[in-house]
Amino acid sequence: MRMRRPWLVLTLLALAAVLMLCLTGCQGKDSGAATNQAVQSDESKATYTVTLNPAGGAWSDGSTEAKTVEVKEGTAIDFASYTPALEGNDLHGWYQQDGSPWPGARKVKENVSLRAKWSAAEVEVTYDLELTINGEKETLEYENGVYQFTHVSSIYGGYAQRAGKYTVYEEDLKNAIKADDGKVQRVLYHAGSNYIDATGTIYAEFYNDGEFELYYDYTNAGERTKYCMNTGYWTLAGYTPPFEATPIPVDETGMGYVSAHLDWDKSLTGEAEEEPKEEAPAEEKAPDIVTLPGETIYTAEAQGSDTMKANFCDNGVMAVFITSYGVNVDEKYLWAFDESGALTLTYNGGEENVLTDNGDGTFSFTDGYNNTYTVDPAALKAAVKEPAKIYTASSVNSKTMFVFFYDNHTFTVNFDLTSFGQEGQFHVTKQGQWRVGEEHIELAAGGAAIEITADISDTQPETSQITFPVDENTYALSPMFYTHGEDSAQAATEEVTAQ
Repeated sequence: MRMRRPWLVLTLLALAAVLMLCLTGCQGKDSGAATNQAVQSDESKATYTVTLNPAGGAWSDGSTEAKTVEVKEGTAIDFASYTPALEGNDLHGWYQQDGSPWPGARKVKENVSLRAKWSAAEVEVTYDLELTINGEKETLEYENGVYQFTHVSSIYGGYAQRAGKYTVYEEDLKNAIKADDGKVQRVLYHAGSNYIDATGTIYAEFYNDGEFELYYDYTNAGERTKYCMNTGYWTLAGYTPPFEATPIPVDETGMGYVSAHLDWDKSLTGEAEEEPKEEAPAEEKAPDIVTLPGETIYTAEAQGSDTMKANFCDNGVMAVFITSYGVNVDEKYLWAFDESGALTLTYNGGEENVLTDNGDGTFSFTDGYNNTYTVDPAALKAAVKEPAKIYTASSVNSKTMFVFFYDNHTFTVNFDLTSFGQEGQFHVTKQGQWRVGEEHIELAAGGAAIEITADISDTQPETSQITFPVDENTYALSPMFYTHGEDSAQAATEEVTAQ
């Protein structure tokens, strides 16, 4: 049996304890040094002053004075600890003296002075009266039973604007509703505005079908010059319109449109309200007529207006013209002398003659703006230039049908009467108009555009072909009528005329 050596064991244990103490001491020394270094580094950073001006707001302690806080260099401002409040407003952010915003995460590098910026809190207010224009709710002001709204309207195709504050008295509107018997669609309420100048006034009319319109009276002459600028819908809590809302008209001219409500209520003009008439059978809608520009050869002045004219053009178009803005407000009229020599004037593709015989050799008509014009057919006929035929288009599927083109941009579809013993004579079956478009010639007849088939080659114009149908026949134009512009068209016209 071997003897244990206790002295060896004790020696090893002592050495282990000493080693552990050495290691612990070293680690403590390193850790302390690191901590001291961090403290010394933080203390070496500069300290800057940040001034926060609540700009009318109040801090949580109720004070309204500017606060100053000390912020170490490279540290972001603790805005969450400094949030003022201002009744009825939201804190939009903090802004520097030059007006630029201070990003919340920006590190401080110098003394900073910031000012709070406030924005009014958005509080949606719901009133009994609501107005909508172009699908958007109109902003209303309300106080003691009086509604007001401000709207900017464009007129004359955007050449001018009229801005006004319209006023609606709730009690008057409700009284008008109570007085409405619901038998006839009518104007319920007339809302004036604060706009008035030398050229006219603006106002709004509320109808009992839930629609309203903003008007401009540009001569201070009443309904005769009533110009509709905008249309919208209105609702009032507790009121149900007795009629469905009238569809809002489409303004295709950019010049406004005649209201569908002009004849609803005569009370505003002092006239008696008419009994409702029996509805006439619905008529087929006339086509949107296609008109082409022509040279004015005769002008009819409007009675009672210095700004409205009726211009008769050499190609059969009559345009209602407003001189103060140099714009045609309605070009959908066509004039002609019929087979008996009588003057006719039709509108938008219709067949009804809108002229009224005055019994003294003159005729009158009223446009959509309630202006009346007087026409002297003898003077108009004297102004008509005899058109020169400049081109003939033959039918590709008939030997007796031809289209004659004239220098006043009109054309006629003709039936050859030779087979009836009238050689060189033709019977006109249709009249139309032509012009040079951006790509090729364009045609219109009977209130509608005629479809053109163009097979055009810039490199081989001799192979180009333009065809178009009228009724059941197809007609072909020679390359001579092919053009990309008015200059080429003029050249072609002169060439054909010379031939």
